[in-house]
Amino acid sequence: MITNKKTNQHRILCGSRFSAPTPCLFLDRDGVLIEDRHYLCNPDDVQLCPGAKKLLEYAKTFNWPIVLVTNQSGIARGLFDWAAYEQVTERLLFLLGSEAPLTAIYANGSGPDEQNSTWRKPSPGMLLAAAEDLNVDLSNSLLAGDRLSDLQAGAEAGLPLVIHLLTGHGQNERQAVENWGSQNQHAGFEIILINSLLDFPIYKFINSYEQK
Repeated sequence: MITNKKTNQHRILCGSRFSAPTPCLFLDRDGVLIEDRHYLCNPDDVQLCPGAKKLLEYAKTFNWPIVLVTNQSGIARGLFDWAAYEQVTERLLFLLGSEAPLTAIYANGSGPDEQNSTWRKPSPGMLLAAAEDLNVDLSNSLLAGDRLSDLQAGAEAGLPLVIHLLTGHGQNERQAVENWGSQNQHAGFEIILINSLLDFPIYKFINSYEQK
């Protein structure tokens, strides 16, 4: 585990660096993997979103690593500290269990007004850090999130597919996502709109697995 308090960057590497470039699924945390509790800092409030554990189990079956990338501005706002964040993370990992593992977790603790943050989404900084740390093949990786900034980070990192969910802040962000998609129809990436992780396009895992 590495925490850089000076730049509000926090990473947990749960697995080893891949021997060859490997695609992965990037997931936002709040409102995607776990229910959004608005500056969550109590581990007792951690609850997996519908379909979250099953998706990670599918990913493991088809050898797709999962990397969590999350903005945690509650750190900068003074609402909780990294110790509280780590307690929430420990609870999340417990709920997922060994059959639905995460390969790495990246968190940015900067607020929206901080100018020097290189990790806060929509910056692709956390994805680029994962690519360097783990040997992730970004050109074949996927991302799922509930905010436009999640998808923008994925597109900026060069991912070919970003997926928007209606869970979390998704309802309020869907129109902005659709507008952004219309403005970037020829930008070299695909956008899929789904309701929740229960609707995740599992065939993306299967197709990649069969091509190996």
